[in-house]
Amino acid sequence: MPPRKKEFVTKVLTVPGALERYCVDFNRGRFYEAHEHLEEVWQFERGPVRDFYKGLIQAAAAGVHLGRGGYPGARRLLASAAAYLEPYRPGPVMGIAVEPLAAWLASALRRLDELGPGGINQFPLDARPVLALDQSSLPSEARRWHAWGFDESGQVLEMEVTVAA
Repeated sequence: MPPRKKEFVTKVLTVPGALERYCVDFNRGRFYEAHEHLEEVWQFERGPVRDFYKGLIQAAAAGVHLGRGGYPGARRLLASAAAYLEPYRPGPVMGIAVEPLAAWLASALRRLDELGPGGINQFPLDARPVLALDQSSLPSEARRWHAWGFDESGQVLEMEVTVAA
């Protein structure tokens, strides 16, 4: 069987749009979808806010593992998400309050350790924080972090990206 040719798709995105969709899906418990919204932003970001996006992605991925009962993955991702977000505390960063999420990650890790692998299905996933995007802070945050997807004045740019399909 010949190797499958990689296919690519071009799409237009904005960082605020991706962050907003992340918050909405995270709050609804749609963790896989939440993490997907930030993948391209994280891949293209080269500035100091890149690890913040990685922390958000890993927090959502931890939710996927918690929901599926995957103890090792959930534990690893809770710890790494907390570590990625730690330098950004207390926030906010890019319009998202960091402290509630970082505090939840730390308490979730403690609770998961208390439950152990056999008790992961009792994990209180609904106790996660409600995330919201404060769009009004984005221009100053974009300038502060020299964020991808914004111009020098902090105005949102529509970014055309090509990614694997």
